[in-house]
Amino acid sequence: MNDGRSDKPRSVARRGKHAVVIGASIAGLCAGRVLSDFYDQVTLFDRDTLPEHPANRAAVPQGRHVHILMSRGAQEFGALFPGLLDDMVAAGVPILEDQPGSIHFGAAGHVLGIPTELEETFTTYVPSRPQLEWQIRRHAARLPNVAIRQRAVSAPRFDAAAQRVTGVVLDPPDGAEPEFVPADLVVDATGRGTRLPVWLQEWGFERPIEDTVDVGIGYATQQLRIPDGLIEEKVVVAGASRAQPVGIGMLFYEDGTWGMTTFGVGKVEPPRTFSEMCDVAEAVLPEHAAAIRQAEPIGEIAFHKYPTSRWRRYDKLTRYPAGIVPFGDAVVSFNPTYGQGMTMTSLQAGHLRRALESPGADFAGQLNRATAKTTYPVWTMNAIGDQTFHNASGPMPRWYRPVGGLFEQFLGAAETEPVLAEWFLRRFSLLDSLYMVPSARILGRTVRHNMRCLLAKRREKRAEARRQRNGYLVSARSRSGSR
Repeated sequence: MNDGRSDKPRSVARRGKHAVVIGASIAGLCAGRVLSDFYDQVTLFDRDTLPEHPANRAAVPQGRHVHILMSRGAQEFGALFPGLLDDMVAAGVPILEDQPGSIHFGAAGHVLGIPTELEETFTTYVPSRPQLEWQIRRHAARLPNVAIRQRAVSAPRFDAAAQRVTGVVLDPPDGAEPEFVPADLVVDATGRGTRLPVWLQEWGFERPIEDTVDVGIGYATQQLRIPDGLIEEKVVVAGASRAQPVGIGMLFYEDGTWGMTTFGVGKVEPPRTFSEMCDVAEAVLPEHAAAIRQAEPIGEIAFHKYPTSRWRRYDKLTRYPAGIVPFGDAVVSFNPTYGQGMTMTSLQAGHLRRALESPGADFAGQLNRATAKTTYPVWTMNAIGDQTFHNASGPMPRWYRPVGGLFEQFLGAAETEPVLAEWFLRRFSLLDSLYMVPSARILGRTVRHNMRCLLAKRREKRAEARRQRNGYLVSARSRSGSR
């Protein structure tokens, strides 16, 4: 896990004296880590009070809900912050190394038949969202040229003559003058509430067009203490489906408690009480429902709404100012029930590094196009799932529905075909490829499996017809002999 590197800037060509990141959540911290290798000083500004220990934050209302750290995301975070994964394990975060029995995974009404022995190594970590952010913030704060300050940014300052952003203006304390902080580069990591499209318009540029999917998701999350031994797994997921527009995600955390998020899709309301949560478990997790009913609820239920997935297409802009780039959820916010957001942010950190390493003048354009390239396959597969399985509204390309039908056939085969189940688990975890497109080998295995099932059903149907016919003949003979 630990590759021996330390949290210190790498020796690379410097791009400038000062870089500013607006927002010090996970995306901002990742951006700050990359920038520390290219700028003499990096300052992260966040309006929220940042806790000195793992804790939920008011500025991250979705933080109390279950967040899955994909295997790919753990790899990327571990490379970005050496020693991070070891520190999480030392803090009690569960690590699942080739332990398929620790994962229960249901998607679109199908439960994967994950094999007891995997063909390829699969390692995943199960931190709570506050634990992960706190660990990443500790590593970022250790960097000698990174400072994290609790101040709210009013807006970037734009130089119309130079057509570039030159820094940020901070909200002043009571009675004080606004403070200008100069910067060679500003990174907007303010998340879904980003104001960058508004700023672009104020500066004379076009706003980016937006791709959206109206998913209509509502969450209800309860922290639980479940008696030892009642649930074998550490990760339990039962996704929503056409027939059952509610789902559950459960993770076993470092403090020995469970986070359980129940959710409704397509504007279906989530449960409002723990009793109603248990009823949902009976419907979608019948084998775990008894253990959930024996759980001790901790604290109050947390609720949250996520109406729309949104992709701001900065990659399609023909004019864009120098000196500022969007990052993380400020570019694209994925359907959170798929758990891909943090991992996609970690991939964008790699795009940021490669763009900074390139000598070309179109730095922002290069970063935005690279982000779009990795966003497209994940966004598209999510949209197909949302609109064909989860009753999401909005315009839908014609080819979505047949692809969704083929995908459902694949999931049906993966219930009893371990090789297919492992393939899906790895692709869903964003390992191997971001494209959920099976190889000829996997496709052939799916077709053979489904053909065997179809032929078996036909044989059973013919056998049932013979039984019924023979039963009729026996009955007829019986009646004839009794006359």
